[in-house]
Amino acid sequence: MPRLTSLFKVTGTMDDLTFYHSRTEGYLVRRTHRHDPEKVKNSPQFERTMENATEFGRVTKVAALLRRLMGYKFKSCGDARMTSRLISTLHQVMKKDRTSRRGHRSVGPGMTMPEGKEILLGVDLNKTYPLDQILRANRRVDLETGTIHIESVPNMLKWPSTATHVRFRSAWVRMDTTALEGDAVYTETELFGRGQLPAEITLIPERSPEGPGQDLLLLQVQFYIEEGQQAYDLTEGWAAGIVGV
Repeated sequence: MPRLTSLFKVTGTMDDLTFYHSRTEGYLVRRTHRHDPEKVKNSPQFERTMENATEFGRVTKVAALLRRLMGYKFKSCGDARMTSRLISTLHQVMKKDRTSRRGHRSVGPGMTMPEGKEILLGVDLNKTYPLDQILRANRRVDLETGTIHIESVPNMLKWPSTATHVRFRSAWVRMDTTALEGDAVYTETELFGRGQLPAEITLIPERSPEGPGQDLLLLQVQFYIEEGQQAYDLTEGWAAGIVGV
């Protein structure tokens, strides 16, 4: 018997009826509702439904583009809900598109609006390790050059107990949300040991992303443990987020 949730399981079906058993409510019967696809597509009654479905589909494609462009290291540090969180965030940004009518709104125009930028700034890829809690330092971001300056201050990093080194990375992403194409440039620092951070950490990309589109700048902090003169990745404390729009 296929399990639907931890509380419900299907016990049988008959015509348009489905029988469930609930731990809390006993046996239940629900009618299965089926809609004619052509009616849903063309009926004014379902116009809003089709508008929402079209926009949501557009948002999920932009989220997939962003995940691809952010690169392996940034995707790897995300938690299990990173993708759904990005989709939800980009859906909010899409709603800030004031230039298009319902059903035709998209993420790109929403990203150009101050409200859309505000929604994106500070988005964490891993909720367990929020970037601002792992890295407590002043940052200066130049989206024109993709440069990130981090001012070293005492106790600016929340070091995992086993970590011996740290590395900083950036991803300068440019997304064409209409053509669903883009480019990204990745930059990383050398490994810094505990107590060996320079006065300022600077990430300067070698070039700018190619093509048209909207720009995002992501910052990542990853810790390492050195054993036998070899540095190994740690997943604890691995934090990343959007710091420039």
